Amino acid sequence: MKIGRRSFIKTSSAAALTPIALMGSGNTWASIKGHSMPSPMATSKAFDYSAARKWAPRADATDLTTVFPELPGVIPQEELLAIAERHMTEWMDKTKISKAMQERGKKHMPFGIIGTYQKDWETPHLLFSKNSMGNKVTDVDGIEYLDFNLGDTPDMYGHGGVNPAVKSCADLLLKDGLSTMMGNEDSLVVAELLAEKFGLSHWMHALSASDANRYVLAIARHHTGRPNIAIPNWTYHGTIDETQKFAPKPGVISRFHDLGIYHGEVDQGTKIFSWNNLESLEEVLADRSVACIMMEPVMSNFGWAWPKPGWHEGVKALCEKYGTLLCYDETHTISQGPNGMVGHLGIQGDFWTCGKCISSGIPGAVYGMTEEIAHKLYHDQHEVGFFTGAGLGFLGNALCGNTMSIHALRITLEQVLTEEVFADINRNVSEIKSAMEQVNRKYKAPFRIETMGNRICYHFIPEQAFDPLHGLIQVGFGGLFELSHSYAWNHNMLIMPYFNMIMITPQHTKKDTQAWITVWDDIVRIAMGQ
Repeated sequence: MKIGRRSFIKTSSAAALTPIALMGSGNTWASIKGHSMPSPMATSKAFDYSAARKWAPRADATDLTTVFPELPGVIPQEELLAIAERHMTEWMDKTKISKAMQERGKKHMPFGIIGTYQKDWETPHLLFSKNSMGNKVTDVDGIEYLDFNLGDTPDMYGHGGVNPAVKSCADLLLKDGLSTMMGNEDSLVVAELLAEKFGLSHWMHALSASDANRYVLAIARHHTGRPNIAIPNWTYHGTIDETQKFAPKPGVISRFHDLGIYHGEVDQGTKIFSWNNLESLEEVLADRSVACIMMEPVMSNFGWAWPKPGWHEGVKALCEKYGTLLCYDETHTISQGPNGMVGHLGIQGDFWTCGKCISSGIPGAVYGMTEEIAHKLYHDQHEVGFFTGAGLGFLGNALCGNTMSIHALRITLEQVLTEEVFADINRNVSEIKSAMEQVNRKYKAPFRIETMGNRICYHFIPEQAFDPLHGLIQVGFGGLFELSHSYAWNHNMLIMPYFNMIMITPQHTKKDTQAWITVWDDIVRIAMGQ
């Protein structure tokens, strides 16, 4: 989910850089007519605001102007936003060729750029890349950046031919076609490797994580004969109608915006429960209408919200009690290591999905399932016959399983998602985390550094978050978020535009670490007024 960026976008006026801008022109989700409604599909259990309100006393899920953390020693919001605005303006002034290219692009592209995620920096103008290799990107204005964003995960093992999967695909395309509508040996190997790494026996291919999740929900509905799915509040699982919803308050379901892009009532097909609250989950499962729970092993939508001890075990027990299937989406948490977060935590669902980096940025995603589900899927589609072909069967399209994507998947699984590669990455991550924590202590900053494999998050509260409301506070929307991003970008560090996160590639060096720590030192010093 990409929210909060609006506090510094589409404006060069410091006056507009206020927390009110977090919601664009309307700052209260619950008031959006036609996109919010009371519903028994949302948990009725009261939200626990105690952790969030420790730092943001007025924190309210229906009003994102209330989520800025009040931290000892941090300079006032107005000063943070003014400094952020200055650095944003300086950066934009350096990138005039990018600005001209976007203006040219607006003649034939709605946003002046061709990709949906490419538009989502939502800075006053967008950047255009000239070249990327390893963990470096050079824009068309000739500025070289140390890339910690990596396309929002797809290229987190490195850009270009230094990534063995990318190099091998380039070689392959010189001697083989892209799509034959046939399988090949690579497809057999990847299914075996996926089963070995992630525990489920049967696998299929998609072109995006959104599609993989969409196909899983379709299979789950068929397998159980149930109409609904369930998701934790404040989650994100891609461009899927059923998952782009949240509960602003108990017993209410809302969309995240008022664009008229959805069909049906807002609560159609979706139940919402609270993360780490088994009583809330049991409430939504009790009528046995839920086909599948879709969630992450660690919620990653606003920073991270970690599972409490016993949470995953309790979820699994309730699924078995009420006959509900369970899907873990690891598109973000795969960063934990070669077996993902499910392997790290020792948990297992009925489905597993992943996209983005699973094929080293070559378009591709996977979804795994148990043997029982796979056998029923095969049997039922075989019984129906012709009209369950790929499109009508709702399980893919003509490029699913294409030669290049499957080859990239194989090389990623064999040569990148390995203990050896992650051992080197983890050493760098540990050094960076330690250095960032040292900076925090130097300035007595009440900030926290967390890691998940090759992902490092900096949070603007001192403690770990176990619910997404608490997690929302730690992002620092309304000043700290804006300062850290605009300062980093202006100093040639590409960090994730949606979150306070950097990703470490296998190509990362000690020189890169020092460059980032110098910038982090400046950010913390400024925020603490020193």
